[in-house]
Amino acid sequence: MINSRALGAIAVAAALVLTGCSGDGDGDDAAPAAEQATQEVEGTDPLPALPDDVALPIVFVHGFAGSAQQIESNAMRFVANGYPEDRIVAYDHDGAGLDIPGYAAGLTEVVDETLAEFDVEQVYLIGHSRGTGVSGLFLGDPAQAAKVAKYIAIDGRPCVDVVPCIAPTQELFPGQSHVEVATSPESFAMQYEFLVGEAPEVVDIVPQRAPVEISGRAVNFPANTGRDATLDIWAIDPDTGARTGDEPHATEELGPDGEFGPIELENGASYEYALSSDASPVVHHLYLQPYVRSSAFVRLLSSEPDGTVRQNTNVGEDHTALVVMRMREWHAEGDADVLEFRVDDGEPIDAMTDFVGNAAIGLHIHDDAATPGESTLEKLPYFGEQPFQSGIDIFLPASADADGTITVTNLPRGDADRPQTLVTPNWPSSEHTVSLVFSDWAARGAG
Repeated sequence: MINSRALGAIAVAAALVLTGCSGDGDGDDAAPAAEQATQEVEGTDPLPALPDDVALPIVFVHGFAGSAQQIESNAMRFVANGYPEDRIVAYDHDGAGLDIPGYAAGLTEVVDETLAEFDVEQVYLIGHSRGTGVSGLFLGDPAQAAKVAKYIAIDGRPCVDVVPCIAPTQELFPGQSHVEVATSPESFAMQYEFLVGEAPEVVDIVPQRAPVEISGRAVNFPANTGRDATLDIWAIDPDTGARTGDEPHATEELGPDGEFGPIELENGASYEYALSSDASPVVHHLYLQPYVRSSAFVRLLSSEPDGTVRQNTNVGEDHTALVVMRMREWHAEGDADVLEFRVDDGEPIDAMTDFVGNAAIGLHIHDDAATPGESTLEKLPYFGEQPFQSGIDIFLPASADADGTITVTNLPRGDADRPQTLVTPNWPSSEHTVSLVFSDWAARGAG
């Protein structure tokens, strides 16, 4: 007999086959085929919910210069396999500090709150990088260890022997880098099977049937303090980055914690997330890869307008400054990414030069004050000295009314079958800062 979860797996498999194929058919057969594809792809959710005694609450602890963003993709995968979304919790703490005992005390509070909220005796604990140090100190107290059923130590300190544990590392996943081990589908499959006791039926991130809802926080990177600002979410034309209406799709006034949502979005649609405040004329525009699944872990990584990132960014009315990021290291060596910048219809500029190495997840792109108006592709000062960051001198001309376009295209690990593209108006860096956030996963033919 085929159980309900197996039936769900068959539907998912059909959807994956459809999303992996394309054609240029026309005529009478084209419309029914398109309708069938839409029905299958949009109908992949939900798989039947896992039992509560199997799906214990998960508490995730990020590492140095990290945030809950490191679990966002795998949280989508957990939920696609029937894990209740509200049972995945992230502990955001100071990503720049070194107070490990203080963070372990904070973790104790989060675990206790989670136990009380779900009326359970134990949680699953996942730590990444420095988060394994925080988790290890927490587990060193027998009273705290008793609250943990299983522990996953991702690419950091080794397992502790007080609870069942596995340790996904770069050595287990050749070719994957430090942050990538926390976000990759291969690592997810290992984690899911360890926690649930069986292999996941869904590993790729596939579209859901229900409307997409997002919630999360705007935070000051890397301290993860809340960004107190106005958040306007604008529907945009994905080909130009231009806003398509006179009013935002949604507006929220963020408090000191920076929390927002839930906000319903159109599945697969493109949006601009604009952070502004009365205290400064500088607006932070963030362009994220379109969401095809709901997420409770959106993190809009920002900073105060007078923060160190802006202090070290050359700004002016004639050029645009960008931060290009994803939760998967940019590789410029070996199995390298392709990352190209194009201004309007000009020639593309390939940004992946050797100096970037294979460690950065955040690339700062702007015109170096030492060589104004030139794209030397040389390393920018300051940013390469920061954890998981680098900087590249590229001159991106701006206009006062931002009527031009800057198109950034990524071929992840050089895979031309999985292109990712984000487009922004050419906002002048004098009063605008721009972040382009690529997903760490890429569907075949993704935009």
